Amino acid sequence: MFKSLTRSIIVVAALATGGTALTAAPAAADGFRFGITIGERAQPVHGRSYRDHRAYRDYRPACSPRRAVRKARRMGVNRARIVRVNRRAVVVKGRSMGDRVLVRFARERRCPVLSFRRR
Repeated sequence: MFKSLTRSIIVVAALATGGTALTAAPAAADGFRFGITIGERAQPVHGRSYRDHRAYRDYRPACSPRRAVRKARRMGVNRARIVRVNRRAVVVKGRSMGDRVLVRFARERRCPVLSFRRR
């Protein structure tokens, strides 16, 4: 009797797992998502999230000629004016401590100085 009970339990378990597998396949085609959320989701401020605001800041023009002239004046270059602008650099010319100087800025964020030459 024990053998027949064991066999019937095994057969019932096999049929149950087979039936479950057949019904789960069409549901998997729909897409299955699982996630854990702790706390509340961050709400956007005035229709924009902080992440969008940070991304906007990265797309602003890196180093404009006007910004390069301002930075040269802060560095102590008097009568600073733009000499050349291309896609890689902005060249500003002026005077510093009585000498003529040429300052070359990269067209990147914060206008890094590439070269500073006295002539």
